[in-house]
Amino acid sequence: MTDKGRMHLTWAGVIADEIQRHPKMTVRDLHKLVVQGCFGGDHLLRSPDAFVDGFAMEWDRLTNDASQETALQPIHPSGRVARIHLGPCKAMGLSHHDLSRFLLSQPSKSGHREACEWAWAMVLHSARSGEIPFSYDQLTQLRLSDEITHHSPDYGPAAYRIVNNLGYGPTREYLCRLGILR
Repeated sequence: MTDKGRMHLTWAGVIADEIQRHPKMTVRDLHKLVVQGCFGGDHLLRSPDAFVDGFAMEWDRLTNDASQETALQPIHPSGRVARIHLGPCKAMGLSHHDLSRFLLSQPSKSGHREACEWAWAMVLHSARSGEIPFSYDQLTQLRLSDEITHHSPDYGPAAYRIVNNLGYGPTREYLCRLGILR
């Protein structure tokens, strides 16, 4: 569920929301979105010191102008996995220390390769039926991997971290207390 109260029920809906945020996203960005939705932020949480250091450096570079962006963006049709955008969080006056501690304390997503393959099949179906503006032929050429690459140069600014499970009680409570989730 987003902070506007809507939930996506299909990959096409998740992708449509992403295209609104980043109209110049590429196939590489689409791949990243699906892999993050399936595997969460576990890859970043494996090294807590590096996570905290990288988070602090990125936070310091952020401006407080986040008027065009919501803090929470579901990136899986279940509505449970989301990107928490740092600009809006900083604009709300949140502490990067508290936010990084929260993100490090979340349970791992423990995604499965089979679930990611199924998700990619749904994306291919959406492309074939014209529900998303990506070529089916181009997407079938992409080798699905668990590796999460950087966004494409055309993607635009991106400062976020992954929340692995918005349905997990302590996660929901914390985000509600901060005013990010209602």
